[in-house]
Amino acid sequence: MEPLICPFCGGTDLIEGEEREIELEGEYWIIFHWSCMHCHETFDKVLTTSLEEAYEEDEHWS
Repeated sequence: MEPLICPFCGGTDLIEGEEREIELEGEYWIIFHWSCMHCHETFDKVLTTSLEEAYEEDEHWS
């Protein structure tokens, strides 16, 4: 689910950066990075799930 607008200026010219995946304290985090070409701010969206759920989903798609 991509953002529609920049949370800083409301601009719609967004570029998605490289996502990162982290396992931390029993949770699986996916961090999405975006940059606004209008105001040049960057922002992130973080999705978290338990490690069990993350591995169940991975097995389901294998």
